[in-house]
Amino acid sequence: MARPTRAAMLAQVAAAYPTIAEDLAQPLLNFITIARETVGGDADKILLILTVGVRTSQHPEFADLTPGGLRRGETPVLPSLGINIRSIADSTGIPRETVRRKVGELVKAGWLVREGNDVRYTAEGYLAVTPARDAILALAVRNYETVVGLMSRREPR
Repeated sequence: MARPTRAAMLAQVAAAYPTIAEDLAQPLLNFITIARETVGGDADKILLILTVGVRTSQHPEFADLTPGGLRRGETPVLPSLGINIRSIADSTGIPRETVRRKVGELVKAGWLVREGNDVRYTAEGYLAVTPARDAILALAVRNYETVVGLMSRREPR
């Protein structure tokens, strides 16, 4: 049996949404709640950390790092394709001055560093957001289970 296209899967998920909404939304709510606690209640910082984290994860060398090495802080500043204050502001919709101030707070906390115009994740920051990252992993697994279960049904509910 051929794998359904993304459009077909999206249509099936949309059609079944009333029956799977809790399975999809609860892990997202858990992530947002945990992430908010992790950054001291500041939702903008969640977006900043995620934005810098995405640029970090896009760097080819990031895939070569091991979870153990990351936990031990073997790479004090994580590889990144780089992102700057303006790019963070443009991609998140947060005003540039707010991004600058909050990045400064995260730099002071040791979670980020500024290298030239680039903002990069530190090993300390990577460890600090472990609860939020664990919640992302749980979200991914739950969403996978939900969608695979849905796709294995013959007809959408």
